[in-house]
Amino acid sequence: MIEDRLKKLRDLMEKNEIDAYLVDNADYHSSEYVKDYFKERTFISSFDGSNGIALILKDSSYLWTDGRYFIQAEKDLKDTSITLMKMKEEGVPTLLEFIKENLSSKVIGLNGYTSSYNLVEEIEGLSTVKSKNDLIDEIWTTRPKFTFNNIYSLPLTLTGESTQSKLIRLREKLEEKGATSIFITSLDDNAWLFNLRGSDVKESLLFLSFSYITKNEAHLFLSIDSLNEALKNNLKNHDIILHEYSDVLSFLGNIRDEKILLSKLRTSYGYVKLLENNNEIIDSILPTTLFKSIKNEVEISNDIDIHKADGLAVFRFMKYIKENHNKKEMDEYNLALKLKDLRKMDKRFIEVSFGTIASFKENAAIVHYAPSKDSSKRVEGDGLFLLDSGGQYFGGTTDITRTYALGKISDSMRHHYTLVLKGHIALANLEFEKGTKGYYMDLLARSPLKDEGLDYKHGTGHGIGYMLNVHEGPNAFRDSLESSVEIKEGTITSNEPGFYLEGEYGIRIESEVLCVKKGDKLGFKTITYAPIDLEPIDINLLTKQEKDWLNNYHKEVYNALKDLVDDNELEYLKIVTREI
Repeated sequence: MIEDRLKKLRDLMEKNEIDAYLVDNADYHSSEYVKDYFKERTFISSFDGSNGIALILKDSSYLWTDGRYFIQAEKDLKDTSITLMKMKEEGVPTLLEFIKENLSSKVIGLNGYTSSYNLVEEIEGLSTVKSKNDLIDEIWTTRPKFTFNNIYSLPLTLTGESTQSKLIRLREKLEEKGATSIFITSLDDNAWLFNLRGSDVKESLLFLSFSYITKNEAHLFLSIDSLNEALKNNLKNHDIILHEYSDVLSFLGNIRDEKILLSKLRTSYGYVKLLENNNEIIDSILPTTLFKSIKNEVEISNDIDIHKADGLAVFRFMKYIKENHNKKEMDEYNLALKLKDLRKMDKRFIEVSFGTIASFKENAAIVHYAPSKDSSKRVEGDGLFLLDSGGQYFGGTTDITRTYALGKISDSMRHHYTLVLKGHIALANLEFEKGTKGYYMDLLARSPLKDEGLDYKHGTGHGIGYMLNVHEGPNAFRDSLESSVEIKEGTITSNEPGFYLEGEYGIRIESEVLCVKKGDKLGFKTITYAPIDLEPIDINLLTKQEKDWLNNYHKEVYNALKDLVDDNELEYLKIVTREI
């Protein structure tokens, strides 16, 4: 099937005089997760990871992805002629290096309205770009429909700040930067700015939208039919001018002589080129992105409360899998559903915040493994079970990973688990000066593994939105100094070192940490409240300080959950949060 699609695409490439065609799972908003309608790379390659880009040539094809997806991509591409290009691996050229070496002065086709401006600009320095045709659309006869879902507003008790207040702050920033307006394509920024949420993107509370804000006007492009009459009138009464989502191109084409702030990193090539024709562009990180990364007091209070409810669900899951292992028939897929049912017990739960990673034994070595109903591993016998999951609630977004020992585990499993835990504790316990970047924190978390020549192929932590994206920057613990930013008070970031032995097992321990003041320095408060499995720990590898941190953390977990559990659960809670 994939080979037939590749042949049809190559026929179109020849017809359009294109030497190579670039394909990504990208929408008009530079989103990480997209509607099925936009999954063109999956259509042409079968690979469905959140990061990856395919390059189709006349006689060969390639797909670049990062270390989180190497194992998955190898499986997905196995029956195709597409070559996997493992990013950052020795001897593997980057996409741009490959283009420079093999396609210099050739013609590369792509969809300009879904392709990153920065990427296309770099390609233009090497080759000729044709950006007007979506060739995949011409051969994708069964493409999913482009649909919109209902949009709803959030009260001040959840947001802590009105849209009017946010617009005032935004306009002040525009004036500081010498801009007369701002164009926002990113869905999370628009949802935050207008205190609206939706479900157009699976597992993210987002709705398809653009906005264009001037000193005096706020234009919002969305599906007007997705608003009820009361919300429609409320937005109009607050001087927000509503437009249909599809009207954005004609609107932008009529803008003249403005100084428009936008993020080229988060705005597609086609929109930037359209605005560049008659206006001055100020390229900058969006002020809204920075604003929403710093959670206000209401958001923090709600988030902490939600994390206690979420921790309760994960604790109950831990109790269930530990007590029923080798007694009840269990598999990865149904265990993921079990956790969702446990989360649903809280009335504030909306949906999961991403596809649950429930993985046993060798499947846990696949960083972003997702069990399916038809190919789910039985959870029986001895091994490590990795659970990475999260929830969207009215009051917050959660992301947590725990690794559980089921039955007997090997000495190497115990050793690697403890090294991961040591990295997790080192970051959670860190105090640092203002201005410190996430890069240095990433190094700290890796150090116990790196001391033994080991590592993991993903970042140590990502920012987390508030009823928005589960992955949301700019705050992150990254292994790149160039893309790292300082970690500021009020940001919430995941702390998730790991270790993966292909074909055998995977380990990850993840909690969310809130950046707080600690005297004249900054530090972290862990706001995930779920026991860390004590069974796989090699206690001899832990220092006194590390034991103290773990014991204190488990006291916090116990105190957070003890009034939420029944008597039977309380006894189990005491056992799994005991001092070591």
